[in-house]
Amino acid sequence: MARRGTSNGNGSTVAEDIVNIEREIGELMHDIEARVGKLQSLAKRSAQHAAEGASGFVSDAADSVKNGAHAISDEASRMTGDAMRRIEEEVGQRPLLTLAIAAGIGFLAGMAGRRH
Repeated sequence: MARRGTSNGNGSTVAEDIVNIEREIGELMHDIEARVGKLQSLAKRSAQHAAEGASGFVSDAADSVKNGAHAISDEASRMTGDAMRRIEEEVGQRPLLTLAIAAGIGFLAGMAGRRH
């Protein structure tokens, strides 16, 4: 098992790699949360317009929500594909680090499960 200050062969330590991976995962989660918030805001605005009773406007808003949802869905799919490619590249480049991270996550999940 690699030690905290051990180099991974790329000029950085395993600990730095873990911090970078955690940061990237956090950024992805933040992006997803922002997109979901935008979708909720758009849906809320559409519901308010529907409540006003303007059937023509409601129809346009529904189309807008549908198109927005499709755009967000497409963007989420693209981001997921990009994330999966990055993960595959990292696994291919650093299989032992990946195994160590997976084992650590499994250990933490097991410990969390025992507490509840």
